[in-house]
Amino acid sequence: MRSAATRFALLILSTGAIAACTMQQTDQRPEQSALVTAANETAVMARLRAIANGEAMYMADTGGDYGTLDQLIQKRYANDPSSGKLTGYKFDVQVKRGGFQVTAVPEKYGITGKRSFFVDETNIVRAADKRGAPATAADPEA
Repeated sequence: MRSAATRFALLILSTGAIAACTMQQTDQRPEQSALVTAANETAVMARLRAIANGEAMYMADTGGDYGTLDQLIQKRYANDPSSGKLTGYKFDVQVKRGGFQVTAVPEKYGITGKRSFFVDETNIVRAADKRGAPATAADPEA
């Protein structure tokens, strides 16, 4: 009888120890995720600046027109931001008369990033936590 009680006590202690280890590992994951998120957001800002610079070169080359992302890539004024999947963000380039705007939103909000980004012909990168929606010209400077 006594050995059954001892075994039961050891089982309870083992379960508690395993649970404590699991909780400790879970506590470490958000910290690691925050580092990945920060790296993704830094890479996004660099890519947005590169696309904006590519737009300036395209405009100078064409005499005033801005280019789509495909046109920028074709002229080698910008690299394809989706190649490599480094950043975990979706990019969208919109060309309008006399300008352009580029937005980048997290592919998986809260995992690949929290902030959305925006840049236009003013060359000012803007960012805000939009819960996965695109940032705009009204958002604060990044």
